[in-house]
Amino acid sequence: MGKKDRRVDAYIARSADFAKPILKHLRELVHHGCPESEETIKWGFPSFDYKGPFCSMAAFKQHCVFGFWNAGFNEQVQHVG
Repeated sequence: MGKKDRRVDAYIARSADFAKPILKHLRELVHHGCPESEETIKWGFPSFDYKGPFCSMAAFKQHCVFGFWNAGFNEQVQHVG
């Protein structure tokens, strides 16, 4: 499994109650789908790196977001599965 970052734990702990299970689930999915990914905090949000920036997630007052960074890499990943 890739590296986990305690700052991501802290970010999730500070998030709104509705967001905590969502962020935890997204985190598990990323590590399950890409075990070599490494967590970090970029621009104040949890991010995952795998051969560069891969994806990130964030929580706000009433919603969460999840997004990918590199469209070319995403096409490669889609063809693998």
